[in-house]
Amino acid sequence: MVRPGKVPGIVIGLLFLACLVTAQEPDRPEFIGLSKIAKDLGLKMGPGESEREVRLKGEWVVLDFKAASRIMWLNGLKIFLGNPVWQSRGGLYLSTDDWERLLKPILMPRVVGNSPGYRKVVIDPGHGGKDPGAVNSAMGIQEKDLALAVSRLIAQRLSAEGFEVRLSRRDDRFIPLDDRPESSNRLQADIFLSIHFNAANPSVRGVETFVYTLRGDPSSGRTNVEPVDRRGYPGNANDHWNALLGFYIQSEMVKGTGLPDRGLKRARFTVLEDLDSPGALLELGFLSNSQTALLLKQPAFLNRLADAVTQGVLRYRRTLMRLETSP
Repeated sequence: MVRPGKVPGIVIGLLFLACLVTAQEPDRPEFIGLSKIAKDLGLKMGPGESEREVRLKGEWVVLDFKAASRIMWLNGLKIFLGNPVWQSRGGLYLSTDDWERLLKPILMPRVVGNSPGYRKVVIDPGHGGKDPGAVNSAMGIQEKDLALAVSRLIAQRLSAEGFEVRLSRRDDRFIPLDDRPESSNRLQADIFLSIHFNAANPSVRGVETFVYTLRGDPSSGRTNVEPVDRRGYPGNANDHWNALLGFYIQSEMVKGTGLPDRGLKRARFTVLEDLDSPGALLELGFLSNSQTALLLKQPAFLNRLADAVTQGVLRYRRTLMRLETSP
């Protein structure tokens, strides 16, 4: 017999285990079932290529998910999630942050509300001056030169489309990383694009787009959550629109260049951290890959890159303009 006011140790232990199990259940507010997403979007839900995969399909959209993976595909475009897809009781679950701040803004931007401006663009050519960025000495190309050349081409195209465009640098000069978002904020930009090229193993090819990492999530390049991830930053105020802008640009870059799709990713880059506006950092190819390096020496290909980025920004503007006029 237990006296009033006393709880035996075994009961405390059982209560602790129950709380622990509840904290790990995917039907908590932090997760949403793919079956619910399919129902809400009016999509058909079926198996993917394996028993651990699920496909949500409609007339205009196809979403592919894989259990325990942080990579999913939207209409064939690779997107990196903040959290792995959770499998439980035969169903797959997506973190609510990935749903609310990544996929929903792309699929249903009208439900986000408070759409941002789209008229003033700051283009940030990466590196410069004493900082060459990636270098391919054998091919005689440097990232800082390519970034400036393509940024100028993008600026010309966007200006012709009616945007007010500024460059963070117009010549070969060094600009500290912190100064780049600060100048964009000072100009009250609506869109910030940081232009870069990459280097890695010589076999690596492709284009990739980075937007700022969601609060509480690790960046795409790692799996562990660190103290820096638990803070909120100014760049997180535009999580929804970062996702939409990044998706459009990555989609157009893949389509326009024919280079492999390395995905829409997230990173805590300094140039994105303190932005007041939506922004993205674009990696437009790997100088370290000989095939890509040959393309980057051709003015026609640099024009293709500029065309692709411009088309991504134009898609973003068209969507925001529709949101302005929709009831």
